Amino acid sequence: MNINGWDTSTDPLKERERLLEIAELGLDDPEVDHILQNIAREAAEYFNLPIGVVSVVLDEAQWFAAMHGVEDWVGAARGTPVEWSFCRNVVRDKAEFVVSDAREHEVMKHSPLVQIDGVLCYAGIPMVTSRGHVIGSFCVKGTEVRSFSEEEMVALRKFATRAVERIEARRPATV
Repeated sequence: MNINGWDTSTDPLKERERLLEIAELGLDDPEVDHILQNIAREAAEYFNLPIGVVSVVLDEAQWFAAMHGVEDWVGAARGTPVEWSFCRNVVRDKAEFVVSDAREHEVMKHSPLVQIDGVLCYAGIPMVTSRGHVIGSFCVKGTEVRSFSEEEMVALRKFATRAVERIEARRPATV
């Protein structure tokens, strides 16, 4: 089946092993949230942007394991439907995704996050586990048009690495 240009029969968001690993990682633990929360805040401050997020991308939704600057109903829900998500592109392509002006971006311009919430710039890095699964995106975003330099992308990769290291440190030991 083809939905919005994506072949859902091979959609990486629906990979069983990836979803099982997300469940195994226990990202709803408050201790993980506190540490990841600090990393999200530090990233937003570093980029001088209002929002930093550790976004876990599921098959039907993105869930914010940690967030800084996310308000209103999205903050209360701790996520959005996956079809609205910038982060789904990171997981599907297993690659960085950068948008300077979402109003002009063919993939994102119709998202309610752009149309209603006014998100205009976004930079996301894949959060790849030691098992090779992209479980989500470490991202920053804002409500003004903005580009990201290579130096800034290097810094964002370091924030993403810290987040994944913390997530993996919490992985239950296998017998």
